[in-house]
Amino acid sequence: MGRRALDTILGHCIARAVIHDEGGLEVAEAKYGPNAERWSTLSKLRAVTKATPKASRVATFIVLWAVGMMEEGKESYSITEYQRYWNENERQAYRVQNEFRELWPEFDTPNELAAQVVKQVNGRIAKRDAAKLPMTLQVEA
Repeated sequence: MGRRALDTILGHCIARAVIHDEGGLEVAEAKYGPNAERWSTLSKLRAVTKATPKASRVATFIVLWAVGMMEEGKESYSITEYQRYWNENERQAYRVQNEFRELWPEFDTPNELAAQVVKQVNGRIAKRDAAKLPMTLQVEA
């Protein structure tokens, strides 16, 4: 992955999911070296492939959270507001929130990341266009 890809929401989520799957940053560094110099290309590809579905769900969750905040003119959001806005099943909403917390343990909710997304999106966007945003919008982690 190029440096730019790691700046996207999806790029951050993939990197975090790979590290999470390896048992955390310290474990991954001890196993593969601080710059992953002992990690083969094939092993990296396998790890990214395995981590991508969860990373995609979490990246989409962050963007959809931001879209809901933006559409409703709120500076922060709750899981209940997210669930209501997107007509999401309660179990699914909490499941993806738990995945979010696994990858972004420094945050309880995506509010801070979503606020960065809201700043990047000009005007209102259609709900159907929200799916493209994780691959294009950037966050600072």
